[in-house]
Amino acid sequence: MVTLTSLKRAARSSSLLGAALLLLMQAGCATPMLSHDDPLASFNRASHAFNTGLDQALVKPLAIGYQRYTPAMVRRSIGHFLDNLGAPATAANALLQGKLGEAASTGLRFLINSTAGLLGTMDVATTLGLTFHKEDFGQTLARWGLPDGPYLVLPLLGPSNLRDTVGMLPQRYLPDALSSIDEPALDVARYSLLILHRRSGLLHLDPLLSEQPDPYLFERAFYRQYRLDQIHDGAPPDSRGSLENSLFKD
Repeated sequence: MVTLTSLKRAARSSSLLGAALLLLMQAGCATPMLSHDDPLASFNRASHAFNTGLDQALVKPLAIGYQRYTPAMVRRSIGHFLDNLGAPATAANALLQGKLGEAASTGLRFLINSTAGLLGTMDVATTLGLTFHKEDFGQTLARWGLPDGPYLVLPLLGPSNLRDTVGMLPQRYLPDALSSIDEPALDVARYSLLILHRRSGLLHLDPLLSEQPDPYLFERAFYRQYRLDQIHDGAPPDSRGSLENSLFKD
């Protein structure tokens, strides 16, 4: 059985994807964070099954090849480059959350890594004591007090909730280092590389997932704990009982 400790360890060693669409209906009443309710369970399980099938057939094999044949130094450079592209959006969201120091630090990180760091392929800023931060508009909405709403598994994009899905829309219009280049092929290449790089970083979690009696319930609890950690800057309120109970309650 999975424990909260294993969830936190897994959550802190990963990052999840984000970007793009979806609707949602009768969420006039948003459920509280870590609620046991899962009103969209039928849709979510179908979407989870689709995503799992696509991952096993295509994404995971490509990620394994990427990890196996791409030198670690190159993968680190790609990771730094991708992180640097997201720095302006992080700075904007930190500002919206009232984290003025973090916004200034992230802006300075972007400037240093984009120049001395060779377009972000080297993380020079960390060696200078400027800590990496990651903020998105879903986190901003949470800090503003918006409840998370129903858990939602997006086709292709994976775990989310109503609030984070809504947060994806303005996120697309926040400043980005490549947003001024109007080239569809570049967007496809960029997001394909992002998916490949992040999936390769999650390969070590596959054995943990395969041990779960119900991977869907595990991923639901995992995502909620992961987002709590992000929203509360790594120090979420104690939710041990509700989280562990939610693992095996549908």
